[in-house]
Amino acid sequence: MEKFANADASVQRDIEGRLIEEFKKAHQEEFGFAADDVIKGRKVWLNEEDNDYMLPDIYSEKYAIIGEIHTHLGSLKPAQKHKVAADILKMLTLEKACGKELKKYIIVCSEKEKEQLTKGSSHLVFTIKLYKINVEYYPISADLKNKLEEAMKKQDM
Repeated sequence: MEKFANADASVQRDIEGRLIEEFKKAHQEEFGFAADDVIKGRKVWLNEEDNDYMLPDIYSEKYAIIGEIHTHLGSLKPAQKHKVAADILKMLTLEKACGKELKKYIIVCSEKEKEQLTKGSSHLVFTIKLYKINVEYYPISADLKNKLEEAMKKQDM
């Protein structure tokens, strides 16, 4: 617990921002969206009467896109697998609340994580395939990778 108490998530936030920019570049031609069409961390209302909302990492109402970003290196531990499952539930909940199909993404910066989420016979792989969730990998620089490794050690990930 001591490690986590001193943890700083600023490295992960920085990487999230960079991964969003990579996502936008990769899909700009496909969707033709401008920078403001894909929003990070904005409240998306599920039910305005009850003030129910969520904060997806990537969202565009205009292009029916929702995505979650994972800034983790290496294979996922059980807690990170639960986080992925919770993110899938978040995407499916918003899709149901919107009443239309959303293009769903999980963005990662680890080839091992992408492989773990797309290959094999786990329930997460099955769920990702069943609900047509796109898992996309965008590499980060060696400098950012080193900073992320240090942050993960401090957070005991």
